[in-house]
Amino acid sequence: MFKGKNILIYDIETNSLDKETARMKWFGAYSYLHNEYYLLQFPQDKKDIVNLLTEHKILVGFNNKDFDNPIIDNNLKTENDIFEYKVIVDLLEMSAPKGGNEYGKFRKNKLAQMGIKLKNFTLKNIIETLKLDKDIGTKGDIDYKIFQKDNWTVEEIKEIKKYLKQDIDLTKLLLEWYEEQFKPLKKFLNKKQIDNLLYLKSSLAVLSYNIICNEAGLKVEYGEKTKSEKSYQGGHHLESKKDLVVGNIIEVDFTSAYPHAIMMGNLHSQISENEKGWSGDNYYSIDGKYNNKEQGKIELALRNIFLERLKAKKEGDKPKDKSYKIIINSHYGTIANPVFKSVYNRITASDCTSMVRTWMKKLAKSLELNGFECLYGFTDSIFVLIPSPLDKDILMKRINNFIEEAKSHVPFPMDTFNMGIEDEIKMIWFVAKNCYLYVTKDNKIKYKSTLLNTNTPKIIMQLFEKYMQPIIIDTLSIPFEQKELEKELKELLKQDISLAAQDYKVGELSDYKVKTSLQYQISKRYGPGRHYLIPNKKGIGVGLSKNTKKRLGLRYCSIEEFKNNNLNYNNVDLKQLLSHLKPFYEKNETEKRKEKQKTL
Repeated sequence: MFKGKNILIYDIETNSLDKETARMKWFGAYSYLHNEYYLLQFPQDKKDIVNLLTEHKILVGFNNKDFDNPIIDNNLKTENDIFEYKVIVDLLEMSAPKGGNEYGKFRKNKLAQMGIKLKNFTLKNIIETLKLDKDIGTKGDIDYKIFQKDNWTVEEIKEIKKYLKQDIDLTKLLLEWYEEQFKPLKKFLNKKQIDNLLYLKSSLAVLSYNIICNEAGLKVEYGEKTKSEKSYQGGHHLESKKDLVVGNIIEVDFTSAYPHAIMMGNLHSQISENEKGWSGDNYYSIDGKYNNKEQGKIELALRNIFLERLKAKKEGDKPKDKSYKIIINSHYGTIANPVFKSVYNRITASDCTSMVRTWMKKLAKSLELNGFECLYGFTDSIFVLIPSPLDKDILMKRINNFIEEAKSHVPFPMDTFNMGIEDEIKMIWFVAKNCYLYVTKDNKIKYKSTLLNTNTPKIIMQLFEKYMQPIIIDTLSIPFEQKELEKELKELLKQDISLAAQDYKVGELSDYKVKTSLQYQISKRYGPGRHYLIPNKKGIGVGLSKNTKKRLGLRYCSIEEFKNNNLNYNNVDLKQLLSHLKPFYEKNETEKRKEKQKTL
């Protein structure tokens, strides 16, 4: 894939996670230029390490910007900055969401934007989630105490080299997976952008900006974000009037709502108030006036990419379909951000959201007048209850009539602008704004990540999937009580106490300004990194929650500490774990209290 390219994948093993004091013990690498692996000791092979890093233009790693590179710099102590003028690709930076430290704010979060959900962002977990480990197997573990030594036996060296090569292989697999996903976009970039792997290492907004500018013949220029920028109204929110609805429910959403608003309204082609043009046709409430004779360069560029995406989708070309979709959908974010100087326009961004809000409001009103009930709507999708004797076909006919009406009031209507059925549902439960759960017609449960997400403890997810889901599907209701769930939780803990452990990833002590925070305490006691801790009521571990007359203080300890102190499932703080399921039982508990008060 990158054969002969001046690219080096690298990783290091150290005796510490403290970047300031860590000593590099091993350096592993793979060169696409030479098609060769390198497993080198430091300081014995220092010269070879320097030569490899100096020779290659593109350096690829996982968390290399924040961890490997500073340590390599500290250890090599070369006259010049060895990473200066290099193209640095950090696959963690590309994959993970923003973190809690200074480095975290630069992360690209590409996987989430591609619809890929991860429990955590370790290299091993990413590889397993993407199912890339079929050929080489999952990464094995090693006792990190081995890196405290300076000399190793033949067998230990063999173990270290195997572990280090696995890291290189997994990093190589992830890089090549990203290349496969985004290589269709190379056709929209110039040689310099391709050579610097812009399509891989940049954020999706930056990538979209570069591609649109290239296609529209605009100069790629960057401005600055100022605090004085005026805000404007975003997407429309149709509030739910009911908590739980059972019936024939359809979720429909607009096809690429924001891109279509930009293209059909020609929203990048603003003209002066004195000129003749389109200003909403008394149908849309917008602030700008736009050219209605000739479509603009940006709109045409967006349209061309959009049509190519539809062609790829029809042909079943998934990488092209996904990558084009990401570029199209990322464009709105660039027009609303003054950093992207060549496309930024606050009025364009505001009028774009206004057009989509108009579609949402007018569609909901039209459906209500024709006997349907709009249960909920958010940005570009609406949940519609179809009462008897109406049916899905009648609903879609009404929607298609509305689509034609909306298109008749724009200067550049497109046949691709329509609405599609996202899901067919038989029960939906609205928890809060943009937070809901529903059961589909084929008995699958879907929910927003604001209800349960990657931070939900493993045991809670097990309780939900094994016990709660079947009941929800069978009863089409949320009939749970706290005591009931507590009982089931204890049964799971009896089988495996480690399920109670929650995932905490902490940084260096210097990352935390507040020394009383839980993250600071975890880092101080267990060191920086990822730790699985059990909330307990026996004062074991870390935490500042003190004992009171009514309850015991809450602390967090490792699984090993929990077992060494002879604790059992009764010592786990179930209330803290069950708080993740609070929406499922809170309302029932409140209603029971109200009923009890009525009888008194």
